[in-house]
Amino acid sequence: MIEIYYNALNAMFGPALGLHPALGELIVAAFITFIITIFYKYLLDQNKVKELKDKTKELQQKLKETKDKEETNKLTSEMFGMSNQQMKMTFKPMILTLIFVISIFPWLKVAFPGQIVTLPFEILGRTSFGWFLWYIIVSFPLSIGFRKLMGVNL
Repeated sequence: MIEIYYNALNAMFGPALGLHPALGELIVAAFITFIITIFYKYLLDQNKVKELKDKTKELQQKLKETKDKEETNKLTSEMFGMSNQQMKMTFKPMILTLIFVISIFPWLKVAFPGQIVTLPFEILGRTSFGWFLWYIIVSFPLSIGFRKLMGVNL
């Protein structure tokens, strides 16, 4: 069963697997990150998330300006309530993302074994990276870029 799944992924990402491992994994990471961004785009109420973010910024500004302890407690409580609401909203896409990533990561380990990239400078105190650290390093900027391009609020 797993072999069939791995063969399907190998067929899907075949062209990327023929490239230098760092570039190949960059392409696979871009695909994974794009799919995750789509999950968040369509499973979150983007308008509600933007509204909560704007309201939170407004409350933070009021919090900076207030000197009254009672008002501070009220504003802080309201901010925690909005954070809780936002966390509940992100739960569904987070679970789907987790399932998606858990289903692909074992294949990534097999597809890109060993050290796949050596850089001429240090990141995180290292110059050589295996599949996992390289995935983390490339997925952060990809995620930010895809979210901006697709207008995804988190």
